[in-house]
Amino acid sequence: MRYIKETDYEMLIKNEIIRLLTATDFYNSTKLKRAEQTAIDQMRQYIGKRYDLVAFFNAITRDEFIITLLIDVALYHLYSQTGMKDIPKHRDDRYQDALDWLKEVGKGAIPADLPELKDDTGETFSEVKIWSARPPENHKW
Repeated sequence: MRYIKETDYEMLIKNEIIRLLTATDFYNSTKLKRAEQTAIDQMRQYIGKRYDLVAFFNAITRDEFIITLLIDVALYHLYSQTGMKDIPKHRDDRYQDALDWLKEVGKGAIPADLPELKDDTGETFSEVKIWSARPPENHKW
């Protein structure tokens, strides 16, 4: 089942434009499905080590901000198939904003309302690791 629904596109782009980009029934278009999957894969690349995206995408409730972000990235990929000079400025700007957000979330500079990734012990992901190069000392007397 796809995360982005057909009605999600109504807020961000006119149906006529999306039909021109996909050249068929837009929601069932192979181009659109590939663009959506590319957007999801791109999100996994940026924030997948910090957040449990499998649980997020399988959740019953959907996050409207993430939907908008994924649509912006998917539409950018659709436009890029037509040639870089044909991408509208606002599409390029929204794509860059989405990438900037993903980069900052991936670095931990911006919190996101996403389920945190846990390791086998149940601890959440952390980039802080405490270790020492010194061998352990024996304090037995």
